[in-house]
Amino acid sequence: MSESGKRPAATAERTKDSELLRGGELAGFARWDMPSFDAAPHHVPIEREEQPEESAEDAELAAEAELQEQGPKPYTVEELEQIREEAYNEGFATGEKDGFHSGQLKGQQEAKVKLDARMDELEKVMVQLLEPMREQDDQIEDMLLKLVETMVREVIQRELKIDSSQITAVLRGALKALPMGAENIRIYLNPADFDAAKALRERHEEKWRLLEDDQLMPGGCRIETEHSQLDATLETRLQQITMQLFEQQREQRVRPPAPDITLTETGQESASAAGLGNNDEPA
Repeated sequence: MSESGKRPAATAERTKDSELLRGGELAGFARWDMPSFDAAPHHVPIEREEQPEESAEDAELAAEAELQEQGPKPYTVEELEQIREEAYNEGFATGEKDGFHSGQLKGQQEAKVKLDARMDELEKVMVQLLEPMREQDDQIEDMLLKLVETMVREVIQRELKIDSSQITAVLRGALKALPMGAENIRIYLNPADFDAAKALRERHEEKWRLLEDDQLMPGGCRIETEHSQLDATLETRLQQITMQLFEQQREQRVRPPAPDITLTETGQESASAAGLGNNDEPA
């Protein structure tokens, strides 16, 4: 056992006899002085500068600068595989969409070309089918006009044979159409109208010459003077009416009127300007 271990034991023995410790016996203890709380002479306290608080923006900039200094991290195998797969899927989707749109557009164009060709063929067939019908309609229309002309002529002749007083109105209208001061007036008429014309001449005390003409139809006359001639025969008047009808017929063929009903592309019927209007009420 060392000396330092023996001394405390001896010291402890002495403390049993006396509590007084001598200075030479305190070799195992260190002296402790209480520190002074007075300011030391010529001592200048150092004031610490307060550091400004770092803002969030400065912290973010500092973090970015640190990342730039460190450089980009290399991609792992899993990340590279994921990037490749995403790029492949995106390219495949874009190509599929563009290809579908292009194919659809091409299909529509091809279908339109075929449809236009079929429509042209159908239109030609319709023209070939409708042309005979149009010619037949024209023939029927001509026959109807001639039939109307014949019927009108027969009806007028029958009415004039029953009532010959119509010659009076015809004579008055024809004489008014003559030039003023006409002389040597000669009136040609059907024998059936002679008595009615004679009574009119005697009533007005005129000097007309009445001449019978079997070629003229009842109800008409022909007047001649020294310098003029007037045709008021029934044949001429019927011919003028017939010519007006045929002229209207030719005008309609050249410029046909608008159809009463037209079919739209959707198949719905619509009234044209020449047909039924929207204001027409159902019967």
